[in-house]
Amino acid sequence: MTNHFINLFVAVIILSSCTLEGVKTKDKPQNIDTTTAYNTQMIKADTLLIKPDTLNDGKPNSMVWNGDKGLRIEWDKKTNAPQLKYGDVIMVNYTARVARGEVYDSNAEIGHPIPLKIGIGQLIEGWEKGLLQMHPGDKGRIMIPSKLAYGENGLGNIVPVNADIIVEIEIIERITPIILSDGVKLYKYETVDEGEYPIKNQEITFDYFAFRSNNKPGLYDNSYEKGKPYTFRFKNDNLIDGLHIGFAKLKAGEKAFIDIPTNVAYGQSGIVDLVPKNTNIVYDVRVESIK
Repeated sequence: MTNHFINLFVAVIILSSCTLEGVKTKDKPQNIDTTTAYNTQMIKADTLLIKPDTLNDGKPNSMVWNGDKGLRIEWDKKTNAPQLKYGDVIMVNYTARVARGEVYDSNAEIGHPIPLKIGIGQLIEGWEKGLLQMHPGDKGRIMIPSKLAYGENGLGNIVPVNADIIVEIEIIERITPIILSDGVKLYKYETVDEGEYPIKNQEITFDYFAFRSNNKPGLYDNSYEKGKPYTFRFKNDNLIDGLHIGFAKLKAGEKAFIDIPTNVAYGQSGIVDLVPKNTNIVYDVRVESIK
């Protein structure tokens, strides 16, 4: 594996998949504006808040949201687009850091927005709940108390125990899915102009992450841990029908999430210890070649 994919694999497996392409950084602690600090009970008192809960006229500040267990959002920009929901795929720029501490993850080194899918266990709880209050085009910070982040266990040498997390985030766009047969949905987040869709018996080689989506969401399989991409013959291999349906509309070089309903996944059988019966699944695929 390249160093990039090693980092990518670590981000997904160890960081509760803060991103699928995140690069951990060792940036110096970020400077925080201490001129306006508000003492609230929504997050630990040693975390500085930038925006007040109420305006000078006493009205609630529409650029602040306080949720359960101390979750908080402070917007720099807030749009009127429809609110994000479970199942959405979005492209984002982000920087995640320990409150008043170091940056531990960011897409800055990659140089382009990265895809996130809500509702598959790709993100820590507080990050996902915060996104559900936001909209495409929004920019701001999600302030995540430790109980909704890494809690009393922390995250190795990266996030201390009982540490609050702050995610600076810009939601670039929401990906519109392509609706395919049998309820399969295809969310392309990287496309190519050239090339052809596969035909029967062609070999498709791809890397992937596989997630449960409705029952106990989370990552259950991936090709990076195995050290090599997966290859199969299109429409002529012992793969679930949902993958064949999804790959029918993918070209070499494209990347996408494939939402696969249980009826064209593992159905009432499931996979022992990995996928419960009657569970929808999601594949994040990166097509290497079709030949």
